[in-house]
Amino acid sequence: MRLRPPAGAATTAATSAATPAATPAATPAATPGAAPDERCASLLAGICDRIEQILASVAQVGAAAEAMATAAQAAGRPFRRDDLAQEIRPQVADVLHRHADLTVGAGVVLAPAVLADAPRCIEWWWADQGSGLEHLEVDLDPESAEFYDYTTTEWYGAPERSGVSSLVGPYVDYICTLQYTFTLSVPLVHQGRFVGIAGADILAAQVERLVLPGLSGLGRAAVLVSGNGRVIASNTASVLPGAAASRQLLCSELVPVAGPGRPGSKYQGRMPPWTLLSRPG
Repeated sequence: MRLRPPAGAATTAATSAATPAATPAATPAATPGAAPDERCASLLAGICDRIEQILASVAQVGAAAEAMATAAQAAGRPFRRDDLAQEIRPQVADVLHRHADLTVGAGVVLAPAVLADAPRCIEWWWADQGSGLEHLEVDLDPESAEFYDYTTTEWYGAPERSGVSSLVGPYVDYICTLQYTFTLSVPLVHQGRFVGIAGADILAAQVERLVLPGLSGLGRAAVLVSGNGRVIASNTASVLPGAAASRQLLCSELVPVAGPGRPGSKYQGRMPPWTLLSRPG
């Protein structure tokens, strides 16, 4: 069986003794007094900074998993699931605690046959309101009708193909959050071979709440669009989150003012690959 949190799953992270209590992060805001396009760029830069902070934390979890694989091989001992879980669980709790306003789940997913005692492995936890850190349980038996083949997902396949970090979504996560979700993934590499990912789930609704005050303060129509062309947030009721931007009449009247969609943008290669559309200022 799959253990799934209820709809509206918590954004409250588990308590971590190693990290002080998390405080709400400042909302990315446009620079007061700046030209309109500069204000848009400032807003998007703040979003990028937040996502890259989460990426850095996830990369630390991934580095710990890679170090465990290397240490096990050097010692001539099997790399086992319980050892992995015990090592990374406190670090995952720290990620969820430090980034509680955005992340709702995090962990490590290993490629088939990496562990000595488990053909497949998902060590993933989510922050559940009122009950702390919960381990995600999915059916990894290929013979089962409920088999969850994570190797076919884009959040696993993208870093496997590219060898670099990826941000997939928004998509409806039917396994864990049951909401529109982004998954941030970092590839794990051992002896030059891809062995899995470390990742974190970010609710699209949380991103929208984070950026909406800044969008509202721009004083003109603005729409934040994901790398796959989906609306993340907008300051107009005519464009709803989750919609395909290409099918929105208003979006056809807007141009990229910040992000990789703008020609010559300084955001090329930054995470996330999101573009802010607006009327040129």
